[in-house]
Amino acid sequence: MGRVERAGTGEEGFTAAVLAGGRGKRLGMDKSALEIDGERILERIIGVLRGIFSRILVVTQENGSVPEAASEDLVKVVSDLLPGKGPLGGIYTALEYSSSPYVFVMACDMPYPNPRLIRLILTRAPGWEAVVPRRGDYIEPLFAVYARDIRDRFRRRLEEERLKIHEALAELRVRYLEEEEMVVYDPGFLSFFNVNTLEDLEAARRLTGA
Repeated sequence: MGRVERAGTGEEGFTAAVLAGGRGKRLGMDKSALEIDGERILERIIGVLRGIFSRILVVTQENGSVPEAASEDLVKVVSDLLPGKGPLGGIYTALEYSSSPYVFVMACDMPYPNPRLIRLILTRAPGWEAVVPRRGDYIEPLFAVYARDIRDRFRRRLEEERLKIHEALAELRVRYLEEEEMVVYDPGFLSFFNVNTLEDLEAARRLTGA
């Protein structure tokens, strides 16, 4: 495995990236347009991330829609470099556009990112090629940190149409963050709540009292 440039534990060594290219087939709408209590989920996410990071990328499909919050100076909207490759393509695009040694990546359909949990993930990054939360048999690769040095390996996988994230992770030095480490920071694990269906969207709205 390649050597990873070691970043400090402060947020200055990191860029954040929100993957906003999902089509939301089960929802029948662009996920970046989802709203809770009159506010786009993507705007909610950016509001949390801007309290942690000085650089935020929003990775979207070509001609994808983005909220007004993405027009802020610290937010840069970029298009998938290799469109149609799914989340792995979005992660690769974020790594290519980043100027930081590490990138925190999350999906645009996760309304409740916990800043304390994000900071915990960042502290585990130095010396690893990825830091990925794990709950039982399930991993959360779209609420994780990736080293920018791995981007060439991801590109090769994309060019070969090997798009499964868990297979890509098997080739990396991964620090898995276990439940017992995370529960103090996010007791309900709401950071991992994502909206894939209309039922999920209604549940998210109930959580905010909308």
